[in-house]
Amino acid sequence: MAKALPIDTAAKRSKLPSRKNPYWHGVSGGRGGVSLGYRQPEKGGGTWVAKLVIDGKRIEERIAPADDARSTADAITYPAAVTAALAWARQQFARLEAAADAEETLRAPTVRSAVTNYAAGRKARTERAGRNAEGRLAKYVLADETFASTHLSRLTAGVILAWRRTLPTRLAPSTINRLLNDLRAALNSDAEVHRRGLPAGLVGEIKSGTKATPTPSNARKQILTDAAVRRIVEAACAVDSTGDFGNLVMVSAATGARFSQIARLTVGDVQTDRLRIMVPTSRKGRSVKPTEHVAVPVGLDVLSRLEPILRDRSSREPLLLRWTHRATDQPGRWERGGRRAWREAYEVDKLWAATISAAAVPADTVMLSLRHSSIVRGLRAGLPVRLVGALHDTSVQMIEQHYAAYIVDATEELARRAVMSLGSTDATHSLPAVGVAA
Repeated sequence: MAKALPIDTAAKRSKLPSRKNPYWHGVSGGRGGVSLGYRQPEKGGGTWVAKLVIDGKRIEERIAPADDARSTADAITYPAAVTAALAWARQQFARLEAAADAEETLRAPTVRSAVTNYAAGRKARTERAGRNAEGRLAKYVLADETFASTHLSRLTAGVILAWRRTLPTRLAPSTINRLLNDLRAALNSDAEVHRRGLPAGLVGEIKSGTKATPTPSNARKQILTDAAVRRIVEAACAVDSTGDFGNLVMVSAATGARFSQIARLTVGDVQTDRLRIMVPTSRKGRSVKPTEHVAVPVGLDVLSRLEPILRDRSSREPLLLRWTHRATDQPGRWERGGRRAWREAYEVDKLWAATISAAAVPADTVMLSLRHSSIVRGLRAGLPVRLVGALHDTSVQMIEQHYAAYIVDATEELARRAVMSLGSTDATHSLPAVGVAA
């Protein structure tokens, strides 16, 4: 026998004791669905209340006055209240679905979230390399709002290629490829984490869209004459009265080391008694290197210039320092702060521009040309390729790939020294006649 419904008529409701909580009756979806409630106050007519319970969320709302004996003109009957409660529930369900979709959209991985997560993880592994990658991605990926906000579920090779077409034309192929490597790693990392909710072909789309830009097999190298190198060193000393930049450029020219290696030099790495500088090996690549330093011979003139900054200093202190500056209370005015080691290659940009202008070398000359010139100088001097590679912390393969023309010139000169003369050394000597009777 069905349980009597105590709220479907005004007569039944009038017998109910007043209470704070409504008298509930399910009208759709069972216990966890839609319910119609009747709240009986101590005085006056009662009211209809609707309730929706879905996915652990509970929503209640007053519907209308009930048609009790003391009700107002806008009161409605029980059947009308059921209809109103169902209509209200449909609206609430639609609202909850829209909110869930919006929340899912916010949580869904995007190019921006992938890049942000990747940069944080990269910095946690290697601070310096992570900052460099973060800077590149922020400048060329996150700055493009349309591309950065693209959901990974909608990312295709076409979308990536469309973004690539917006990159500045001045970017070198090698710069673009470094950027693409970082972007590919970022997208693949998030695609792996969210793989169950993403298209199966996403990894292929990423691979196709971030394919490397072709680069010349032998990139153009700026090779400077010894005279030009000397002018650059002298100009670097002149443009910076502190001597800090001049020392940096001098060590770069003398060793052919990368900026990152030079920045890590310590006072103890300068071995004056042995006429050499122990240059730290680079952190490029993942293989374990057999040594942490490379012994690079330098001239007495270099050591003489470095002597003032070696005096009365701990062997563990950074060799090359620079002044930092901080803003003052007056707009546009700066004052010197402390001294610290060089950190990032961009810190030399303004000083380098002034240097090459003063040294009367081509305006597009880059600081890395000092390294290229050092490598070529060793090859032209007849040093074995393996030794040149070791002195410059690079492989024989890299030397052969990028400096092949200079290797040919150097080996040809060495080979010429071994050429023997096949001509006669006796001016009176004559070859015997062949086939003629004596």
